[in-house]
Amino acid sequence: MNKKIKIYSDLSIILLLLLIQSLPVVMLKPSDTEVLKGNNVIVYYNSSDKAGATKVFEVLETGAGGIRKKLEFENTDPIEVYVYKNQESLWIRKYGLVTLLGAPEWYIGDNKGDKVLIVSPDADTRVHNSDSILSAAMHELVHAINYQINPELSYWLDNGIATYLAGQVPNFSLDYFYDIPTLKDIKSENEKRFGEIGGYQYSYTYIKFLDNNYGWDKVLELLKGKKSYEEIFSKSEQDIYEEWVEFLKLNY
Repeated sequence: MNKKIKIYSDLSIILLLLLIQSLPVVMLKPSDTEVLKGNNVIVYYNSSDKAGATKVFEVLETGAGGIRKKLEFENTDPIEVYVYKNQESLWIRKYGLVTLLGAPEWYIGDNKGDKVLIVSPDADTRVHNSDSILSAAMHELVHAINYQINPELSYWLDNGIATYLAGQVPNFSLDYFYDIPTLKDIKSENEKRFGEIGGYQYSYTYIKFLDNNYGWDKVLELLKGKKSYEEIFSKSEQDIYEEWVEFLKLNY
């Protein structure tokens, strides 16, 4: 009997720990929440971070219209945006309390489906400033719209489109820092691998290449995910990949 009680007790403790770990993930609103409402976005923020939240609101409210038009996104519902005073608050909303043991310092924004999560541009961060955080907010807004258009969009295309439309232009010679990713690399859905191959920079150039050489309408077809490469470009994905590699060698 005592053994059974101990087993039930241990299970109860484990379940409680799991609940504590995961609770912040479903409670997205910051503590002491205030709201800024616009036509394009609704921003939730901590009442003591109004200045930072206002910066995010103004950038996204102003820029979202152009992004919606570019992506031919007809849903007019405002996108929910959650602004956090510090990185730790963002980390636990994405992955739970366990992230406090070691989340990366560069991690300042994300999306949860159609919702944007972003650190305040007034937060004290080691590797970002206000401008880079606001740029990241726009990047995450694109992710949130992409998700509503095609929740199965590949990690490579999703980030390439988000980086491209957010204007996060790589400012260095790509092949000096990274080997050009293989086709297998760019088809990977592993977030860690994506970062290791310079995925943000390279996926930007992939979308730029497609836009420059085939037109934005073809990029939108890829985004929608209803047609294959052969149907969109009359070429295989391998053919497009090889053309992109030549584009890189000529331009970067």
